[in-house]
Amino acid sequence: MALYLYLQFPALQLDSISATANTTLPLAVVDEQHRIIQLDGHCAERGIKPNMALGSAAALCHNLQLVPYQHTRQLELLNTVAQQLYQLSPDIALDPPDGLYLRLCQILRLYQGLAGYWQAIQTALSALPYRYSYATGNTPLAAKCLARQQLNLISSDSDAMLTQLKRSPLRFTELNPEIQQQLQRLGLQQLGQVMALSQAELGRRFEHSLLSYLGRLRGEFYHALDYVQPQQGFSSTLELLYDISDTAVLNTPLKLLLQQLELQLQRADALCHQLLLEIRFRAQKPLTVVISSAQGEYRAAQWLRLCQLQLETVRLTEPASGIKLDVPRFAPQRPDNNALFEPVQSAMSALQLISVLQARLGRAAVSGLSLQNQHLPEQASSRPLPFTAVNHDITALAVRPAFLFSSAITLTEPVELNSGPERLCINRWQPLLQRDYFIGRNRKGQWLWLYRTAEQRWFVQGMFA
Repeated sequence: MALYLYLQFPALQLDSISATANTTLPLAVVDEQHRIIQLDGHCAERGIKPNMALGSAAALCHNLQLVPYQHTRQLELLNTVAQQLYQLSPDIALDPPDGLYLRLCQILRLYQGLAGYWQAIQTALSALPYRYSYATGNTPLAAKCLARQQLNLISSDSDAMLTQLKRSPLRFTELNPEIQQQLQRLGLQQLGQVMALSQAELGRRFEHSLLSYLGRLRGEFYHALDYVQPQQGFSSTLELLYDISDTAVLNTPLKLLLQQLELQLQRADALCHQLLLEIRFRAQKPLTVVISSAQGEYRAAQWLRLCQLQLETVRLTEPASGIKLDVPRFAPQRPDNNALFEPVQSAMSALQLISVLQARLGRAAVSGLSLQNQHLPEQASSRPLPFTAVNHDITALAVRPAFLFSSAITLTEPVELNSGPERLCINRWQPLLQRDYFIGRNRKGQWLWLYRTAEQRWFVQGMFA
């Protein structure tokens, strides 16, 4: 026997805003017909109910905060929830604007039964800020009908689910209002009363849509579901209740997105090297901030730290109305190569330190040091960006200082020579350009790398650490 789970999220858009808005004022979402379609607990305490007219709601609550309903935004949030659950239950179908179908036929073997599966789903949903109701059923429509009654029924007992289904009021079905009114005039108030009638009699008195619905409800007719495909990377958007002018205040909504990203990376056993943070405005084009991690991270706390450093250098010319976090691709986790008995464990690795410096100073301000197999000092080293390919096949290198001056400095103090000379010539056919290099020590104890020209003039080329 097939088994389905239906999840209904009655206030996706509202809950996504409430998660980042630190307010105790009643908040509701209103549609184009000026009806309340999503509301929070403060609204319910004041007597506001779903589908209530805006005028009636305003009369009950003078400080009601309203947000216009956005269908596209609602679908984005529903798809985000589906992607969050995909690693746990791959057969997921969207039921816009606020529902998900989850097929449980094969996946229960992985969790050793329905109880283990539901525990994993609950754990994932608890990390999201959305309210939900749920129910199981032997068909998709049966699970949906029970879930919309907020029964919160998790069972694989077909008889128990059928009993609850027969008790369902007609308003929780997908029958159009005209058919529901016709059935109610005949004294039929519950779904079980309609299911007990013969199909021939229903076919004579009612439209074909009633028989089609009952057939799909019982599982007699095929119910096609469009299952979602796994999303490459991560993408999530948050709409802000109030416009924000200070980038430091963006840390709260950004933290919520990063926590969702961490959960998805953990389930995929992956990490990412780059985030694309899009700051949205009402009048201007969005501003995209690129945050990179040289080592790659999955933890929300580490990414939040890098984002905070990067946002300190960003100045908003207009208050932000929303943010979007995109991760184009994931990378597989690498095993930790730290020695087990290493005496001192540093707070951060070298790659993490480079990522922090790049976030604070800018990517171009941080470079590495690469040795080149060249005899001239000016060509013996280069300063590439970190993690670019460098030449490690240098078999022998002469003693060279760690710090080379951008241009040689005239020697103006007495120096005690320690080693040398080492003759280098820029152009072997011009003896006047030859240099004789020495290692010397001045009175301060500093070790210098200096050279003498053919005119017997002395210059300091660099300094040893």
